[in-house]
Amino acid sequence: MKMGFESNKRITKVYNNQRVTATVGGKKCYFRSKFEYCWALYIQFLKDSCQIVDWDYEPKVFYFPNEKTAPVQYRPDFKVIENDGTELWQETKGHHDGKTNRKFQRMRKHYPDIVMELVLQRVPRTGSKGANRRRVAEKYCRRIIDASAIFKQVKGLINFDVPKLKEI
Repeated sequence: MKMGFESNKRITKVYNNQRVTATVGGKKCYFRSKFEYCWALYIQFLKDSCQIVDWDYEPKVFYFPNEKTAPVQYRPDFKVIENDGTELWQETKGHHDGKTNRKFQRMRKHYPDIVMELVLQRVPRTGSKGANRRRVAEKYCRRIIDASAIFKQVKGLINFDVPKLKEI
């Protein structure tokens, strides 16, 4: 018998999601995964090195009116403002599932001027389901970013250690 909370345990167990509460660039955030936290550190690094103007974590919910099936709303992970003033929205995914593509599709339909990017923890190998999902996402995103390659490049410049919680 299932009690209704098993799905959250499955996500944590299978994908090793660990929620992180941390302050990055003076902003206190409640990240849903270590990967989101590490990506926030990276875009803060971009801000500090004047490669972007600013960023924010989950600042807005986009609603999809007149949609009868899920998803009917979507909250992208990061809003990034580039130096030329362009706003772009980034979704970080450790495991790219089909639901994400549906959200991207609806964003394109209801908000065609919004620029979307998909940040993958690692790019899936060719021929896998993940590679097929990535190919579909390419239709709706400006670009797909391989975070593992970026993290290797900035490894000595950014400390990606998750902050320890203070014990009471």
